[in-house]
Amino acid sequence: MPYIITGHDTAGALTLKRETPAAAIKKADELLGEGVTEVEITDQDGRHYSVAEFAERHTARA
Repeated sequence: MPYIITGHDTAGALTLKRETPAAAIKKADELLGEGVTEVEITDQDGRHYSVAEFAERHTARA
């Protein structure tokens, strides 16, 4: 099951999927850099995290 990245931009809501935590963090960081707001990552268990929280949890496991 993929990791789901959600956020909002001037066109509305967006949802993207990535297969690994590292890819999800990378895409979420790119979105934040492009001005997308309310960026969250949903993990495989359905828990929602801010990008920073998700990155911290992923780094702690590595």
